[in-house]
Amino acid sequence: EVRNARVEHLGRTSTDLIDSTVMAPDGDLNFPPGQAKMIVSHQGSNQIARYAVHAHHSLVEAYFSGNAVLPVGRDGMVAHNSRVHILDNIVVGANGTGIFLEDGTETGPVLNNYIIGRGGGSRGGDDGRFSSQSGTDMAHGGFGIWCRGKLALVQGNHAEGHFGVSPFAFFVHPNFISDKVIPDVQGTPAELAGKKLKDIEPTHTNGLQLQSYGGFINNSAVATFQVGIDLSYFSVSADDEVGSIIQDAFIKNLALNGRGISTTHSSLFTLNDVTIQGTVAENTITGIWCNNCNGCTLQTPNTTLVFENVASNRGGNC
Repeated sequence: EVRNARVEHLGRTSTDLIDSTVMAPDGDLNFPPGQAKMIVSHQGSNQIARYAVHAHHSLVEAYFSGNAVLPVGRDGMVAHNSRVHILDNIVVGANGTGIFLEDGTETGPVLNNYIIGRGGGSRGGDDGRFSSQSGTDMAHGGFGIWCRGKLALVQGNHAEGHFGVSPFAFFVHPNFISDKVIPDVQGTPAELAGKKLKDIEPTHTNGLQLQSYGGFINNSAVATFQVGIDLSYFSVSADDEVGSIIQDAFIKNLALNGRGISTTHSSLFTLNDVTIQGTVAENTITGIWCNNCNGCTLQTPNTTLVFENVASNRGGNC
């Protein structure tokens, strides 16, 4: 557990391309089976997984609560294939992501955190590195909370300041996460523990959606950003009429331009009590922007959505 601590000037992974040092056995020496002398076969310049506060393939349920984290590197708080309760923290100035749920198998809640952006990061989208880096070099653009999957409850968080890309983002590309196995640790719902993500079949929702086991509820941002909520690769079945639910979100853009919500390769969301608000006079903000979804048009049924002081309510394939 990490509780009520101040963590400052830690984390040396940067938002540059990941370039990790590689070790290999020294082939010139003979050792008994299972032993080897290891040598550096590649000297990297940007080692992965050196973050300020990091749970890495943890075998126990963990808590990060009540902390103040001021990282100097890429990420503030990271749960990687671990069940971590990330509660009531303040994260200031992470260049990549303030809170990072890395693998899509994370089931611990992310509740009541306050994330301040300082405008760091590559400012590039995740698709730019996804293929070339095999999906491992993500969330570098400048985010508040970034999630690879749909299992965690993300609720009551607030983001302020300046974010290179977005205060809130989900990138749930199935080619990377479908074979990931959810850790079987204490606290993990029994119907999820030890299963591959592609084998999860919730009975109470039509396919795996944000609200199936977690949710995105009552989160807010008052900041400058490219996109308020960035939603990528949310698939739905042909007979689904709800999709994933975005509940009680307040997104206020302090900049001249940007998007309140942006979707990529996604065709259906329900937006309940969502407000997209601009502040600058004569801004060029788009409330909801829909990128490529393979010829489809984004549907937002049963929506209680409010646009205030934005130049256009919808754009792209909306």
